[in-house]
Amino acid sequence: MTIKMNAVAAATAMVLGAFSTTASADLLITEYIEGGGFNKAIELYNSGDAAQSLNGYKLVRYKDGATTTTDMVAFTDQEIPAKGILVVRHTDAVLNLDASVTEMIGGLQQNGTDAVALLNGDTVIDIVGAVPTPKDWGKDVTLRRSDTTSSMLAKDTFDESDWTSQPKDTVDGFGCIGENACSFVAEPGVLLITEYIEGGSNNKAIEISNVGGSAIDLDANVYQLAKHSNGAVDAGDTEILSGTIEPGNSIVFHNSGATDEFKVGTESKVTWFNGDDAMVLTKDGAVIDSIGKVGEQLKWSDGEFSTVDKTLRRKDSVKVGDTDTSDTYPGTSKEQWLVLAKDTADGLGCAGESACDGSVTPPEPEPETGPCTGCETLTPVADPTTFNAEIYYSDVLSGDFANAEELKNALSVIIAKDHKQLSYKQVWSTLTYADQDPADDKKVIEIYTGESISKYDNQTSGSGAGKWNREHVWAKSHGFPSDSQWGYTDAHHLRPSDPGINTARSNNDFGACSDTGEEVLFNGVGTGNYLNKTTDCWEPRDEVKGDVARMIMYMDTRYQGTDTATTNMPDLIVVDRLTTTAEDSEPLIGTLCTLYAWNKLDAVDTYEQNRNNQVYKYQGNRNPFIDRPELVQEVYGAVCGDDPNPALVVDGDIVTPESVTEGTAYTIDASAITAGEGVTLTYKWEQIVAEEKTVVGDQAVLSLTAPEVKADETLNFTLTISDGSLATTKDVSLSVVNVPLTLSVEFAGATKVTEGDKTTITATVADAPEGTSYSWKQLSGTTAEFTATGLTLDVTSPSVNIDQVLVFELTATVGEESFSKSVSLEVENTEEAGWTKPDGAGSLGGLMTLLLPLMWWRRRQG
Repeated sequence: MTIKMNAVAAATAMVLGAFSTTASADLLITEYIEGGGFNKAIELYNSGDAAQSLNGYKLVRYKDGATTTTDMVAFTDQEIPAKGILVVRHTDAVLNLDASVTEMIGGLQQNGTDAVALLNGDTVIDIVGAVPTPKDWGKDVTLRRSDTTSSMLAKDTFDESDWTSQPKDTVDGFGCIGENACSFVAEPGVLLITEYIEGGSNNKAIEISNVGGSAIDLDANVYQLAKHSNGAVDAGDTEILSGTIEPGNSIVFHNSGATDEFKVGTESKVTWFNGDDAMVLTKDGAVIDSIGKVGEQLKWSDGEFSTVDKTLRRKDSVKVGDTDTSDTYPGTSKEQWLVLAKDTADGLGCAGESACDGSVTPPEPEPETGPCTGCETLTPVADPTTFNAEIYYSDVLSGDFANAEELKNALSVIIAKDHKQLSYKQVWSTLTYADQDPADDKKVIEIYTGESISKYDNQTSGSGAGKWNREHVWAKSHGFPSDSQWGYTDAHHLRPSDPGINTARSNNDFGACSDTGEEVLFNGVGTGNYLNKTTDCWEPRDEVKGDVARMIMYMDTRYQGTDTATTNMPDLIVVDRLTTTAEDSEPLIGTLCTLYAWNKLDAVDTYEQNRNNQVYKYQGNRNPFIDRPELVQEVYGAVCGDDPNPALVVDGDIVTPESVTEGTAYTIDASAITAGEGVTLTYKWEQIVAEEKTVVGDQAVLSLTAPEVKADETLNFTLTISDGSLATTKDVSLSVVNVPLTLSVEFAGATKVTEGDKTTITATVADAPEGTSYSWKQLSGTTAEFTATGLTLDVTSPSVNIDQVLVFELTATVGEESFSKSVSLEVENTEEAGWTKPDGAGSLGGLMTLLLPLMWWRRRQG
């Protein structure tokens, strides 16, 4: 009897038929993770008593039940020691694995429907999943191989009883075999969103915590919390996290309109969410956690879980964030959260599932080894005591610039030359020197409040109440959001600021809005700063308006987009208007002429001069508008109605003909121009040819004769009008029309000749201008011998095979113009003696007629 094997079984047998536990019974797949985003990893275990080389081994997958393999990782020089473990992960996986027991290699990309096998050559050593694969057998799970002796064997089929399933993104078992978590795992710092409150009215807050095992320096990378409002793909309101966050510590942002129990940490617009706004936490642009789905406007809910009218608190077991912002939400992510009643606020400020009971206290501050908390002592790079402005700005002071832009570019070169890029952490230290309170060397002055605050109260983590942070006067979101960009850490525009006031200023432009905005309060008292939320306008207090103006002008001058390869900075531009919301990320800021007025209102003082010296000491370059205040007018005065070189104001127009014919007289009349009653004017007319200027007149009316031109041409003039003290210039252009040269030419002489004959052609030109010259050339036909003298052409006709026409051309030249006319000469062919033309009758005659041209040609050749 014949038994037929079904197709699936046959395919499986064919794929796995090479399986052999003798190849290496010691190598096993002991853990498998298919988590969120790129969280994919495989754990390999060497159960043997000797080290195992992986040369020739590879991990493959059977994609979506395929019976053919796709390579994922091919091993080369890796080796697993006896009883050792190797973990292979996707390159972009966010996995908190103990580096002492893992080697991060490769780029896995398996789905829950893919079987994964370890091969030595083409021999299967071990496999997770079956071929063909049941759908979603291993999706969104972590699988651990059981620790019983019987199951610790390499297998060619998938037996679910050999494995235990753990929740999505569970990683605490990597590095040790068995069903249990590894007791020795020492987690690094892990930053997650740990609390989200969408309560009644403005009771909104969000908490970010370090749930790992070591501190995170938030300034070492760009950590950003962003709100994607109403289904927007692009981020709206954002917060850049700074300082150091210890394990178990939290950063909280709350809505400014929330009730007191929610006012933990710092108020921020990032909390203006309504349950349908995705919240995304990123590190250097890569997503490390999220709530909601980017690009979808939906109040996400599933059963008890909801992003509306709830407090969501992250479970203690969660160590990896939701990194996929495009998958269906909440999906399995809901399992990561405890869902608490609306307006529950007792968990803000501490990580974990439980309410904060006061037992979580901040760690003891480290000894003050630097100028502020967690700060380093900087090494000077320049000596302000030996600074000489005449030498530093010599290229500008001795330069001759055609316009303000050229001057600004020259200043940019000077202040870029010795600029040393600071780290964002070093900015803390620089500000303690630059903004030191003149009355107390242990404090700094906050820019917007004017308050004196301890240098050691810099906000390194947690709530900003009673602290100071670093204010980017040119808002960093306007062109340089990354701390790798030089403008981000340029201390010339960074100032100490109260965190709450800093948040209120946000990234708003500077403008005059005290009449339309509301005064910003600090501890219930007016600060002299005004904010118009409708126009996004910020007006600082009078005492620092000039400081702000000169800082913005410095940034506009320093970063011209000419050294982008070095600074990673765009061309910053200060514009004379408030920028729009759509321009928030553009390298623009306003308002130029308001800032120009503030520069005059609040002149440079000793505090600002000392600040310039201190930044120079640690950053190596200077603000030219503090050293040389007159440069503000030189660079920006003209565009703001305060030209340092004012021109004479005149009325009236210059009367100019639209065009003039060459050789004719013309006038350009400026006599209608006046500069006020009784003002006597003088005039200087200059003609411009290339780069040269030639004075051609000194009266109001310029009278000239148009030159002879070869083609239509434009004449350019400059008129300088002066009243004796001020002057102005006006440009005038005039088109000169060329009249083409035309002559009347007649030819005489024999123009019909026999080949070999000579003939003379004589031309007559009526009314030829004096100095006219003549030349002849043959245009077509068999080349003939000819001589030409003036208007006379002597030609010897060439031998021709058939009658032919030769064409000659006479060219008359006057100056740079010329006129040409041609004459034709007919040359007749002479038949050789003895040759007669045959009759064309009869078939032979017809044939001969066809052959005659060839015969005649051959005869002629003979």
